[in-house]
Amino acid sequence: MSTGTKSRPELITTYGETSPFAEAYRILRTNLLSANGKALWSVGITGSEPNSGSSTTAANLSLIMAETGRRVVLVDADLYKPSLHRLFGIANEPGFSSVLQGETTLQEALQVATEPGLLRVLPAGPKVRNPAALFRTEVLRDVLGAIKEEADYLIMDMPAVGVVAYSSFLGTLMDGVLLVVRAGTPAIGIERVVKRRLHGVNVVGLVLNQVPIADSEAASYRYYAQKQS
Repeated sequence: MSTGTKSRPELITTYGETSPFAEAYRILRTNLLSANGKALWSVGITGSEPNSGSSTTAANLSLIMAETGRRVVLVDADLYKPSLHRLFGIANEPGFSSVLQGETTLQEALQVATEPGLLRVLPAGPKVRNPAALFRTEVLRDVLGAIKEEADYLIMDMPAVGVVAYSSFLGTLMDGVLLVVRAGTPAIGIERVVKRRLHGVNVVGLVLNQVPIADSEAASYRYYAQKQS
């Protein structure tokens, strides 16, 4: 796995191609590529609550998708607390907010995260006073259309759906959404999030974070279940 990213404990590139950490994400990739009998072009990733690990999941899934030789665009849609620019060691400006406001083009805002440049990141961009106001349907559809010209797969890192309302809206524009939850989260809490916050969204599965795995080198994420329609 050739990458230009720095070694960070959150990223699979730190542990090597054969680590249990990387294999867990390959399993997730396989399930997504065959979800409901067809490959998903766009996948949104959100947490049931803040600090669930959704951004790390989005980053690692993007690295594993790029491993197949396909072009991947990873979007940081958390305009409140962006983190992908720190994970990949890239600038946060210009970014998603810049594109949504028409201040720059998508091509100008995309940044190469790996070598060769199969994975590109659209960071969140400069902070704005009211992020939710930027998410207008017609503008988003134009941006998604532009991304489709640039990428074989789109991964969108969205804020925790339990606290940021626009995550639900973004989820309706994705082919599928993964919900990241911390191990030990009560099932009834997950059910409430899915029913109340992700109504009308194609939830294709759950990713359990912080799962203790005996004798594991680093695998703290595991694909848990895939929803069948």
